Amino acid sequence: MDKLVAETLALLLMFAGFPLTSRGSVTGNMLLLGLGLLCVIAGGALPIITRFMDHSNDKIRDAGVEFDDRAS
Repeated sequence: MDKLVAETLALLLMFAGFPLTSRGSVTGNMLLLGLGLLCVIAGGALPIITRFMDHSNDKIRDAGVEFDDRAS
């Protein structure tokens, strides 16, 4: 798993986790609350874990207008 995929997954977990936690706490559904908290914890921990991953195989993406193919 490369860094971009891991951080995208973390963002999606956070997007899913906050509404699940809110819904679980409002309705009193402990399963939904626990699932939401698990998503928030996993989404928060995943970017930290990516710091210790091997990124030597990741594709280098140059950023900036001078590297953008759409700019003339």
